[in-house]
Amino acid sequence: MKIRQTTRTPEALEELGRRVERVRLQRNTSLEDLAKEAGIGIATLQRLETGENVNFKTLIKVLRSLNRLGDIDNIIPDIEVSPFEILKQGGTPRRRASRSNG
Repeated sequence: MKIRQTTRTPEALEELGRRVERVRLQRNTSLEDLAKEAGIGIATLQRLETGENVNFKTLIKVLRSLNRLGDIDNIIPDIEVSPFEILKQGGTPRRRASRSNG
């Protein structure tokens, strides 16, 4: 399943969990071994793989153990601010968004 902008949160979590499980199985790694390597409990890993809510720290630990943490750069790339943009904003990088008038 492709995760799209319109995908509901529960379905996106389930798909993310399925993908983590597929990567784990492709590596031929058991739940127990991955949980131990990631430093989390087996039940926590099961929750992740079934699409239940887990925290970012858990996801990062699991992705690191699966050698997939760097893939986050594909999802949310680091945005470089050009020196011209900094000058345009008064010499300091933007720290917060302005209010919308909508």
